Amino acid sequence: MHSKVLHSPSGLLRHRWVLHVLFWLAYYLFYCLVVIYGMYHVQVLSFYLQLLPFFPFDIALVYFNFYVLIPRFLSTRRYGYYGLSLFAAILVGATVNLLLKKMWAHYGSILWAMSSEISFPNVGGAILERFYLLGPTTAIKLALDWVKSQQLMKEKEKQYLETELNFLKAQIQPHFFFNTLNNLYSLTLKKSDLAPDVVLKLSDLMSYMLYESNTPKVPLQKEIAYLRNFVDLEKLRFGGRLTVSWTVEGPVEQVSIPPMILILFVENSFKHGVKDNIHKINIDIVLKVEKDSLFFSIKNPMSPDRVPVGPAGIGLKNVKRRLEILYGGNYTLDMTEQDREYVVSLKIPIC
Repeated sequence: MHSKVLHSPSGLLRHRWVLHVLFWLAYYLFYCLVVIYGMYHVQVLSFYLQLLPFFPFDIALVYFNFYVLIPRFLSTRRYGYYGLSLFAAILVGATVNLLLKKMWAHYGSILWAMSSEISFPNVGGAILERFYLLGPTTAIKLALDWVKSQQLMKEKEKQYLETELNFLKAQIQPHFFFNTLNNLYSLTLKKSDLAPDVVLKLSDLMSYMLYESNTPKVPLQKEIAYLRNFVDLEKLRFGGRLTVSWTVEGPVEQVSIPPMILILFVENSFKHGVKDNIHKINIDIVLKVEKDSLFFSIKNPMSPDRVPVGPAGIGLKNVKRRLEILYGGNYTLDMTEQDREYVVSLKIPIC
């Protein structure tokens, strides 16, 4: 299997050294055909063979820039040191270039005689040649490093999102499952017809959390079903004093959203609006799919003796970080108090 990949063209191109060899072969052909033959019309074959010793030194200069100067000075923003070091390396490269030319001139090559003399045009030309070589190669190196850093950043964001999602799953309070199991136990003792339905809803809830939400996006219909199961189980806990009204509008079957982006707001409504309130409670949940966005709002009464959860809460900080990573500034989240009611409104773009 490995040998097949290595010997196939696409397999070979996955190896960096192959790409580097191809680049330098292309550079050598370009220099010979375009610069030497195209500009100076040199037709002596031995001259092109005599060019070969020059290239290892040019290649060494490029990789010295790549793996020593750029990491040590340019990447650390020591631009002055980088400029001076690069110029010194270019001078060394130009000196070696002139020495090689002198060598070929010494062995009788007439074509190298003029260019091997120590003169301002020859020295300047050798320096400029090094600049012409280092300019494009440095640009390619920096561009590739930038692409690599962007890929690394995206990978980190992906890992961060996975961590945030796991944290959000942990936000579902353990006492919710504890209370649901207690209620289920009571129903089984009474042999209530509701017991099988509670088991099914709890099973669907845990299945969604553990398995179905491990993707970047889920169908909005599944997210709504998950929220409804959560609400139904909480209604079992609080009994007849709790009423939850749902408004769902628009083509929800055509929309996908990041998983578990809404559950924290629903859970907070029960945690801070119902738990310590002995009166009849109504929670309003609205989901509207518009042309290019999803609007979600939830409204619950504020308990007289409790301070409502605000943006400083750990869970809300967490979900706001997820929203920032997913949408940048292209979303709106408002949390307000209106007539002893706590209202959360969220608007996110949809594809």
